[in-house]
Amino acid sequence: MGGAVAALVVALLSLVVPALGLYLGMWFFLLVANVPGIGFGIMAVVRNPDAAEVERFLRYSWACNFAYAVLSVVFLIPIMVLAVIILSV
Repeated sequence: MGGAVAALVVALLSLVVPALGLYLGMWFFLLVANVPGIGFGIMAVVRNPDAAEVERFLRYSWACNFAYAVLSVVFLIPIMVLAVIILSV
């Protein structure tokens, strides 16, 4: 059960990136919100008596969290390059 809660907490913490993007005026960061990871994390916590379903949703949630982290880096690199170009001019 601890792994399911950890996956859900990590998925919820991943909402910091879209919130920061929205704060900076980059609305397209909302498109990469980790909604599937949060949904699978909730399902893993809710399906407590059925261990097989908990493990399945736990794997799905961690896979979404990992994919979200990779996607965030892919989005962050061009933003950082653009910021360096703007600040250097």
